[in-house]
Amino acid sequence: MPDGRTKLRDLRGVGRPVGAVMIGVGIIMALTTTVAATWDLVAPSERIPQGGALACFASAALAAAIGAAVFGWSRRSARGTTLTRREALLSVTLIWFGAGVCGALPFLFGARMGAADAFFESVSGLTTTGATVITDIEARLSRPLLLWRSMLQWLGGMGIVVLFVAVFPSLGAGGKHLYKGEAPGAQIEGLRPRIAETSITLWKIYVTFTVILLGLLIALGMDPFEALCHALTTLATGGFSTRDGSIGAFESPTIEWVISVFMLLAGVSYGLYFALLRTRRLKPLLRSVEFRTYVWIIAVSTALLTVLNLHRHAPLDALRYALFMVGTNISSTGYGVDDYTQYSQPAFGIVLMLMFVGGCAGSTAGGIKVERIVMMAKQTLAQVQRSYEPSVVQVVRMGRAVIAKPVVADVMSFFAVYMASMAIGIFVVSVVDGVPLPTAFGAMLTSLSNMGPAPFHDTAGFADNFAAYSPVSKVFFACAMVIGRLEFFTFFALLIPGFWRR
Repeated sequence: MPDGRTKLRDLRGVGRPVGAVMIGVGIIMALTTTVAATWDLVAPSERIPQGGALACFASAALAAAIGAAVFGWSRRSARGTTLTRREALLSVTLIWFGAGVCGALPFLFGARMGAADAFFESVSGLTTTGATVITDIEARLSRPLLLWRSMLQWLGGMGIVVLFVAVFPSLGAGGKHLYKGEAPGAQIEGLRPRIAETSITLWKIYVTFTVILLGLLIALGMDPFEALCHALTTLATGGFSTRDGSIGAFESPTIEWVISVFMLLAGVSYGLYFALLRTRRLKPLLRSVEFRTYVWIIAVSTALLTVLNLHRHAPLDALRYALFMVGTNISSTGYGVDDYTQYSQPAFGIVLMLMFVGGCAGSTAGGIKVERIVMMAKQTLAQVQRSYEPSVVQVVRMGRAVIAKPVVADVMSFFAVYMASMAIGIFVVSVVDGVPLPTAFGAMLTSLSNMGPAPFHDTAGFADNFAAYSPVSKVFFACAMVIGRLEFFTFFALLIPGFWRR
């Protein structure tokens, strides 16, 4: 007889949050479609194709039905109402993949995209990566599809799990596990004692920024519908646009300045914004080592890119393009106004560095995060000092706070896992699609860092999108996007056999 302790855990309770989120995705999809379809009736556009509403409504019904089935099965099968930490980790991963499948349905039925393409587009939206397989946005996507595409990024920006925890506060401790599983880099301490209240606070700040940007874009002459789509995708640091030429297609320097500022604002930790609201003082910002480093990176990178591109643009234009390029890359948004493939090697190197670094921990941006970069730099310096002063106890500080050794170890482990995942991904993509290593590297950097732009694609003769890859690679990239969005550990915990045992 096998030892009972080796039996698999009963993790069927994950169906409740997974099913509930899928139902929620269906409801939001229906509401989004209603708004876009009504817009088409009231103010039809000559530039944007008509139709697509029926396919989106059918997709919403199907998503809700799948979610209801999953929820109902779990409710009948699982015992207890509180999620354990293991259930929360599994739930978060399944929520992202399940929401990705449901979010793909409008593209599958409305835009007649293949299954791999639709899944890629949906996951790219939810993870706010911003990479796309659609080469003819203006000709293919109607208003319901454009708005749903933008809404996917907006939901994913703050996090669909964070929204779920806010809507269902009855989860209790399980909600805290869900929150930490989705946003391991976010600093939730110091906000509010109840995780549901924290989630609501973060969403209020997020909505406020979105509404402010929406008003500014409309005031600057952008079409209200397109202003709504770009407000959603800017604050999400997602980068999906309603135009094939992205923000550059609007040919408005003022709009570019405004969006640059809001991309940079979206790359700041939302915990700092809450602290500003609570204290009504700038002290939390000024005392934050991460924020000060973030500002220095922006200032230095913008200055260098401006100087390096003076031979291509007039001084003021060079500054505008430089600020936009820094904003779109450090925030992982991925909008475009200037052709970075024409940059000199030093300028292109700065762009790549920004893609690696990303925004602040607790923001909607991707990348390694500024906080981790600072900690790794301080830990490296401490190790160097220990080599010639072994008797001196070296500690890593962030401002006045001493960082515990387990936190430093976690950061170093994150970087090791990030680089290992990058290496494995490059190998897989180069084997499956036969692309040059630089192209595979650019694609994996985009996917794991949730970045949007695809550097080195021109090496393989590809455009700055993912349309030319095989279906297998597209699904692989989509999985890499989710892994990067969950910051690796939440997903990789599921690969350890002990996770599944009692």
